Amino acid sequence: MTDSAAAIKEKLKELAGAHSVGKAFLSVTLSTSRLDDWRLFAPAFLNSEFNRITRERGFSKEDKRLLQTDLDHVLDVIKYDVERSTEGLALFVDGVGGYDERIELPFRLMNRVVIEPSPHVRPVAHALSLLEPFVIARVSRDESTLLLVDELGVAREDELAGPWLRSSDRETGEQSIKEYYAAARQDALVDQHFKEVGVALARLLDSTQAKRAVICAQHEIASGFKRTLPAAVNAQIVAEVAFDAAATTGQMVAHARQAVQEARHVEMAALAARIKEGLGRGGRGVSGFDDVLGALGRHQVQILLVDRNYRVPGWRCLECGWVGLTAVPRCPACGGEVVPVADAVGELVRLAIVQNGQVEVGENIPVLDELGGVAGVLRYG
Repeated sequence: MTDSAAAIKEKLKELAGAHSVGKAFLSVTLSTSRLDDWRLFAPAFLNSEFNRITRERGFSKEDKRLLQTDLDHVLDVIKYDVERSTEGLALFVDGVGGYDERIELPFRLMNRVVIEPSPHVRPVAHALSLLEPFVIARVSRDESTLLLVDELGVAREDELAGPWLRSSDRETGEQSIKEYYAAARQDALVDQHFKEVGVALARLLDSTQAKRAVICAQHEIASGFKRTLPAAVNAQIVAEVAFDAAATTGQMVAHARQAVQEARHVEMAALAARIKEGLGRGGRGVSGFDDVLGALGRHQVQILLVDRNYRVPGWRCLECGWVGLTAVPRCPACGGEVVPVADAVGELVRLAIVQNGQVEVGENIPVLDELGGVAGVLRYG
């Protein structure tokens, strides 16, 4: 069963703070989509990568035997225990420490095997950026709908009818009849409806912690609706899609999801620009691997922005967690033993999560490239 975004956040924080009791954690991510012949491909891939990594790392026979037990567990899981709806699978195992965690996603992951002192959480952190729920407000003058959309589709639908009045019937007496009053399209009643929808939208955004909303309406109606919204709610409206009476709910959701992704890209580009403006003494911006690592060491990073494709190998201290890009005989911070890591930037992501920092992922952002592929907003200058 695929995990919700909320469940993944909880698992991610626990994983980021975990350390192997044995020699290392075995972290595996796989595409388990029905589009891939993964049940035949995955075992061969996992065994090949496992043998390559253990050979390059020079593990002892005993350490390799223990890690092989972890790999056998992973092979059993993918053989017998993967739901058909799962498109991407992440497994984190440390058999010596009795640690076994899995995360199932509704979209494909890159096939990867990592054997390091801590779980390799970066792919999961990236996945969260695609799993953020959002709200669609389908608005008309007298009847509207709010839809909460998560990674699987519409998770909740609230219908909101416009104003209606009690009508008198000469034969049966006064009765409550749910029919739209003849003046329902008068400006006062339309504004009343818009305000009621706005209140419901604010409540839904707050209760679900969704950060973004999309309006689906005719442009004139969307403009009038936005004028009635509180400033805080208006700031969360990231896009507007045209209402099409012939479109299905699925088509509307697909258009809205694309609009949210485009809006998020613009937000990440703006964040990178803000970081660039804040660089220098007294500013709240930091950029480049070494400077970001230093800020994380001081627990200063509030928001970490990482280029999705920026991955460089490095070294990590087993004692203090220091990370560097250059090979050193001993840790320069504490003198402890250092081991190679396949993705040093992933260690920055892990440290940010441990410190309750916000991790954002960008792609094809020129300013972020100028900043060295990794940057951050500091808690204080």
